[in-house]
Parts: sequence; C-alpha cells; structure tokens
Amino acid sequence: MPRRGKNLHGDEFIRSKTNDELVKFIQTGRPAWDPANTRGVDMPPRGGDPTLSDQDIHNIVAYLRTLQ
Repeated sequence: MPRRGKNLHGDEFIRSKTNDELVKFIQTGRPAWDPANTRGVDMPPRGGDPTLSDQDIHNIVAYLRTLQ
C-alpha cells in the first residue's frame, strides 16, 4: 500500500538493530517529522495499538527476523 511504510523483507534497518533495539523502537514509534523517518508517515507507539503487550512486541520482532 502506498505511503504505509517500507518493505520489511531484507530490510537494512531491521538487520542493523538488536532485538532489544527493535522492541524499543516499536514501543516508542517514530513521528513523521523525525529526520530519521524517510517515509514521512507517523509510526505511532506500539503500532497504534496500546493493548499490545511487551510479549506481543517481542513476538513481532521474532517474526520480523524471519523476513530477513
């Protein structure tokens, strides 16, 4: 879908981060105005779902690793 984020397959950002760094990134998010945001699209904390537990986020990171 246009303007909804990057392709996660073989992503350099994911490969360059530790699991703990990715968990923190998902927990914190990244606003569109952040200079490191190359898409100009808000990534809200916890993907916009405040009900995601820390374990859910660790599971997401484990899944992201399978895409690399």
